Amino acid sequence: MVSVPAVFIGVLLGPIAAKFIDSSRWGSAADGQTSAITLGVARVVIGVQLVIAGFQLPAKYNLTRWKEMALCLLPIMTIMWLCTTLCLLATVPKITLLAALVIGSCVTCTDPILSQAIAKGPFADKFVARDLREIISSEAGANDGFGFPFLMLAVYLIRHADIPKTGSAAASSVVSSVVNNLPSPGAAISHRGLELIARAEEGVGRLGGGVGVALKNWFVETWLYIVLMSVVIGAIVGYASGLALKFALRKKVG
Repeated sequence: MVSVPAVFIGVLLGPIAAKFIDSSRWGSAADGQTSAITLGVARVVIGVQLVIAGFQLPAKYNLTRWKEMALCLLPIMTIMWLCTTLCLLATVPKITLLAALVIGSCVTCTDPILSQAIAKGPFADKFVARDLREIISSEAGANDGFGFPFLMLAVYLIRHADIPKTGSAAASSVVSSVVNNLPSPGAAISHRGLELIARAEEGVGRLGGGVGVALKNWFVETWLYIVLMSVVIGAIVGYASGLALKFALRKKVG
């Protein structure tokens, strides 16, 4: 698996060790720019990996295997989300249900990059059946979009519903209680993470309105705007990319 060595090398080259890669010094070296740079790089990496996964799958794979994909993306992902939430509630002291739902939604989706460790390479070619490798790659590429509504449902309930102990102050208090029990190196890193979270939450507060407003905004903004528009844009870009690829192959470009 290349992911573990890649993380280890990144730590060695990063600001903690060699300082060869230090995004805080890039460009204008503005305070707090590392979070935006990390987000941008992560989007590019995941976007490239998703495009690669789409091109590597057989033609019209998701149309021919829609039953298997629907089973993986709907009931199985929902069960994973709820089971992860229950594990968090059982193991993390004083964590709220909505906070556990947010964290659970973030770790439910299969990472499209990490999944390549068992879907691609000599080991996968030898020990993993092709059908299994293909459905792992397809599910990893699609489940980020299907996991997004889980995340936004919990976020909208936190923002709008009149549920006690769901604000950022309560969440920070819960995380702080966990961090204080960590060894000193881990506690120092975790405290730095809390500072970044607090900085990101400046100016963000409860909006009120109750569960009804939360569900309405969740449906309109998440499903109709973000999800549906993403599907339309993805279909257009994907179709155009396919035409461009066929043209390049026909003309033997590159």
